[in-house]
Amino acid sequence: MSREVLIFNPQNDLALASGGINYVAPPFAVQMARDLAVLPAFIAEPGSLIITDSDLDAEWLEQLDSTFGLDVHAVKRSELRRLSDYRIMPWGWSLDMRRRLLKWGASQESVPSKDEIYHLRGLSHRRVTTLIHLRLQELLGKQLCPTPVELATTSEVMAFVEKHRQCFIKTPWSSSGRGIYHTIDGTTPELEQWCRGALKRQGSVMCEVALDKMMDFAVEYHSSNGKAIARGYSVFETDSHSQYSHGEVATHNALKKRITELYPQLDEVVDALTLTLNEMVAPHYNGWLGVDMLLYNNAQCIMHNAQSQHNAQSAPLSLPSHSSLSTLTSPLNTGINPCVELNLRPTMGAVTCMLGDRIVAPGASARFVIEQRSSSSKPWRALPEPVIKDGRLSAGALCITPQSTAAVYRAVLCINQ
Repeated sequence: MSREVLIFNPQNDLALASGGINYVAPPFAVQMARDLAVLPAFIAEPGSLIITDSDLDAEWLEQLDSTFGLDVHAVKRSELRRLSDYRIMPWGWSLDMRRRLLKWGASQESVPSKDEIYHLRGLSHRRVTTLIHLRLQELLGKQLCPTPVELATTSEVMAFVEKHRQCFIKTPWSSSGRGIYHTIDGTTPELEQWCRGALKRQGSVMCEVALDKMMDFAVEYHSSNGKAIARGYSVFETDSHSQYSHGEVATHNALKKRITELYPQLDEVVDALTLTLNEMVAPHYNGWLGVDMLLYNNAQCIMHNAQSQHNAQSAPLSLPSHSSLSTLTSPLNTGINPCVELNLRPTMGAVTCMLGDRIVAPGASARFVIEQRSSSSKPWRALPEPVIKDGRLSAGALCITPQSTAAVYRAVLCINQ
């Protein structure tokens, strides 16, 4: 991969959802972008640069280089115009990101055109998850889980929820759990109101049957020159609002072992997914991307499918009658959702994927979490003293982003006991 200039802009998903060229990010997103600006250093190739105007960030990157040998350094926005031999890689593309980069001095040739960004926005629409599910079904000859359904009217959504009771309703573009409504026991006035607002803003919603989840994980890819290559796995947990809670950090092989112990057929699914991404995504996108997946108790899904087929005459929203959801499952009766979400940008999962090989000592495992304090006047919780041997964190905990007095967010890596 070529040397890159990386930018942490976590507000990009929100800008992409708005679709506008002049997006005003909410204060929390601006604060997070400022406090965690150095995070892309952990996914960067040696010799790459991070855009930040903070001298503290620049000093921190030099310290990371001397301690862990990352060879990633800071560059100010005003220096962009002289970096024509670097590839610019933000934390996701939007019209607003393109506008800002050009304002900072980037050349027209170094950023995607407006038409290319419109296309990337289309690929970021959640309906693409349905297309990926259908293509995987063709390649594997079987359906792995209920396929997401795109609906455009409130009455259709209410009928789906009334039928499936426990399900997820998702806006086409959203981030970190925002834009997701989890129904527990059918329709409610609050859901109907939320649905009307979502349809008015974005035109449709994606509806998914809730599964009996056993594990959240993702396959992290890097796409370049029309080819997507799997770089590793991330295993993570989310809270009750589907927002990222924390990630597990270990070597590629250790994380894969955790997943395949529950689902031994993982390689077959990932091979088909890689082919699908090379057909649908890689010709149009360069950079990190992640495909969120989950493992679930397949017994629950088999019962759901049987009920759907039983009601096929009176329920037009049921799954196709030829689908077999009991195939390609593990001996433990574990099923897989092969594409909960496609993220056309770096993710926290990409960071944890690389931390396992670059920072954490061989044989150790750790937990990665983004911590937040209510204000810059509140003290941070104390961390165990880090133990670094041979350029790797082997015990204790390490804040991997600088903690300025004004910081509200920090990224912490804590070795498991």
